[in-house]
Amino acid sequence: MRNWISETIRPRWYASLPKNLGEAGHGKLKADQWRSAFEFDIPVALAQLWGDPSSPRHELFRCTMFLALAIRTATAYKISEERITKYTEYMHKYLTLLVTIDPSLRLHPNHHNALHIGDHLRRFGPMHGWWMYPFERIIGKLQKSNINFKFGELGDLLYPLRN
Repeated sequence: MRNWISETIRPRWYASLPKNLGEAGHGKLKADQWRSAFEFDIPVALAQLWGDPSSPRHELFRCTMFLALAIRTATAYKISEERITKYTEYMHKYLTLLVTIDPSLRLHPNHHNALHIGDHLRRFGPMHGWWMYPFERIIGKLQKSNINFKFGELGDLLYPLRN
């Protein structure tokens, strides 16, 4: 699958994935790389591997496509009632097919929470206005900083009332 992904020419607006994706050394993917992977790279690779309806894994391909469609619909820059309905439809189809493929699978709270994203889109508008990418960047910078809690350094900015 890594070969399919690395050989695919992607639209320039999708975040690129590490060349060694799937190996321990590629590090953590950023949220935008995960979105890009599930919205574009993985479905394109799986279409080539399992897209044929006679493939024994075709249902898994369909399931992945419903997830990709849900992600793409939910992260659109313009939201309408039609898109919210489509998102909810795709997410229901994804979860239903997921449990059909593997009846022993236990759904988690995040699966349930995903069904409420339509309500959030309706209340707060396009996801780009309220998702957490800016916070992810700040957390990444803080994780790299050397905070040793010495007086007068960054620790005082983060915890001004600790003394």
